[in-house]
Amino acid sequence: PNVTSWAGACGLMQIMPKTALSLGLTEEEFYDPEKNIQAAAKYLNKMQKLFPNIADEREKVKFVLASYNAGPGHIFDARALALKNGKNPDVWDEVKDFLRLKSNPEYYNDEVCKYGYCRGNEPIQYVDVITTKYGEYILWAK
Repeated sequence: PNVTSWAGACGLMQIMPKTALSLGLTEEEFYDPEKNIQAAAKYLNKMQKLFPNIADEREKVKFVLASYNAGPGHIFDARALALKNGKNPDVWDEVKDFLRLKSNPEYYNDEVCKYGYCRGNEPIQYVDVITTKYGEYILWAK
């Protein structure tokens, strides 16, 4: 609960300080496990509301997780790039490649991108790890 990432994310749920403050945490509460988890749940709920047009809940979860990890702007950019390139912006497997490409100037400088460079492999890996682990838990629970 007392860790800070290389990027500055704080606490058990690794919330960026600016995000934590926007969610009502004080700097003293960044590392309080209960407050940190409550703020993360609030943030996840907020992220979920950003994707009302994604009807498939399993797909929506992937976009929410990626947004939690990289920030929603980068996910919006990747969806815009997918749409521009004839892919379905509501299907994670069709969008994640464009998120990965946001580390390439040809893509993050594209006119449809508003949020610039992104280390796209990180949120893709994050989504993969979380969804894989969730699947393992479901199997274990049966």
